[in-house]
Amino acid sequence: MSIASLRPPSAVYREDQCFAWWVYAILAIAISSVCFIVGWNAPPHPAGVPVRSIAPIAILLGLSPLILILVCLLRMTTLVTPLELRIWFGLVPTYRVAIPLATIQAVEVVRYRPLADTKGWGIRVGPEGERVFSARGDRAVRLLLLDGTRLLVGSQRAELLAETIERARETTV
Repeated sequence: MSIASLRPPSAVYREDQCFAWWVYAILAIAISSVCFIVGWNAPPHPAGVPVRSIAPIAILLGLSPLILILVCLLRMTTLVTPLELRIWFGLVPTYRVAIPLATIQAVEVVRYRPLADTKGWGIRVGPEGERVFSARGDRAVRLLLLDGTRLLVGSQRAELLAETIERARETTV
């Protein structure tokens, strides 16, 4: 076996999705509020330095690497290769799933209600135990696997994703 045969198959389709801008805004407001509250309640410095004015900024700067890591984690990548559908979250995949195309029985483009049906975006469990992977919007591709498992994969280009999965499935069968 040569090393060339160990390379992963090339991508047929790839979609990177960030969460909606307001998700990042809420996260920034929440973190800033915590920093301000903690800093404002800091005890006064014995030398009379106004700690209340610099503490929130110092805390926010100290948390900046953590905030940056959080923002980098808040993205979803969907990849279709000739053999499988891969979904992962984060620049460095913190959560990933791979579905062999041979195990997909049916593909359907759907519109769903993220807040009502699954209580938001991300990695969720929908009605009747359906696993949901989404980052934004209300469009998705519903997959029915041979073992009866149902998956919902959010996409900004749901028709193209479904078409690509169908074409890739036809070539693997």
